[in-house]
Amino acid sequence: MDTETIDDILGLIAYISPQARDYVELAVRNEKLDVIYHKATEQEHGVFCIVEDDQCVIAYFSFIQETDSNALLDLIAKTMTPYLQQTGIKELCFNLYGENVRAIHFVRQLGFRTDMEGYHLYYDGPHEPDLSNTDLIVNTYEASMLTALADLFDRAYAALNVENGWPLDEHRMNISLFHERLEDKVRNDEFRSFWKEGTLIGAYIISGEYIQDIVVAPDQQNRGYGSVILTHCIRHMMGKQIPKIYLRIAKSNQGAKRLYERHQFKVVSSFAEHTWRATKKDSV
Repeated sequence: MDTETIDDILGLIAYISPQARDYVELAVRNEKLDVIYHKATEQEHGVFCIVEDDQCVIAYFSFIQETDSNALLDLIAKTMTPYLQQTGIKELCFNLYGENVRAIHFVRQLGFRTDMEGYHLYYDGPHEPDLSNTDLIVNTYEASMLTALADLFDRAYAALNVENGWPLDEHRMNISLFHERLEDKVRNDEFRSFWKEGTLIGAYIISGEYIQDIVVAPDQQNRGYGSVILTHCIRHMMGKQIPKIYLRIAKSNQGAKRLYERHQFKVVSSFAEHTWRATKKDSV
């Protein structure tokens, strides 16, 4: 492929996520990318491609302009059927641009299960956002906080987990792993907790250039604490010389999306991630 074609494909994959683009770019360098279909015209602009390595197969589908959806769906079925017939050999994933609704529904009809639908956003605000006067006390982590923090994270994510069918009480059920994760984050200066009069109000966790978690206790919400914690997180990351700040949220978490957009985060991509999970009938 010529450089112009590669750049266009990578640009299309970026509509799914920045990580997807980076992964496909690495596959190009390692000659692991199989482009099933690519068009770059005014009438049709998109790509359907597959990256395969020793552990997994990941299909990517991103079209910002379609002319014949039925033909593309037929191509998906024809391409993926041989992989579906080899279930259990490698992990099989299918990630799509979140606006390709027909293709998303079709992939699910083939038997792929939804892992997550959502958005990637990036911060496009001032270099040092204003941190208004606040009575919150900022702390990091020590072992005596573990139970309170596990309870905070589980309560903060409970409604979202129920809505999406995700496990409940994951932090309390895996509290030793959560403790190890927090200790690791403290070592890397990627965690802060926020308190008021001895009560845990919220916390954030970052991972590289991503805000991984921002949580506020449900009984402390709608008091402006989320904005304070988010602003502190942004200033902290900028102090670490992180050039661009991203976050990833579930599509159903519209309240969080509105909060981030008020703080000058902009949507950079939308995604629908799937994994093939063979049923007993499929594996016979």
